[in-house]
Amino acid sequence: NVIFPQSVVILDVNKLRQVNDTFGRETGDEVIKKVASILINNQLENTDIVRSGGDEFLIYMIGYEEKEVSEYAKKLVRETKNIPNCAGVEVGYSMILDEVKTVDDAINEAITMMTKNKEKKKVKEEKDLV
Repeated sequence: NVIFPQSVVILDVNKLRQVNDTFGRETGDEVIKKVASILINNQLENTDIVRSGGDEFLIYMIGYEEKEVSEYAKKLVRETKNIPNCAGVEVGYSMILDEVKTVDDAINEAITMMTKNKEKKKVKEEKDLV
């Protein structure tokens, strides 16, 4: 018995490579641990959190409407803003409303949204410098 909606949230730690290069790997590891701790402390029912790459986490959610997923994603961005030596995180998400969309499709959509959000932030930072 499959429950909808389902959603995938991708969370990427910004500029982790630069943190490792500038302050050392231990500092980068501390950033990852602090992000993970925030994710665990804010975990919702019927969700799974997976570290999916060196600087990425995937959160799989069951039974949440898009507004709730969007608010949750924004909350994670806010909660991670003040981590020392961390340039924050970027998120993207995708909703699965029926059996047509696969989890893989949702992951790809969430990554695309996260990447676009990262690019928007970069453009804004560059404009702010001018």
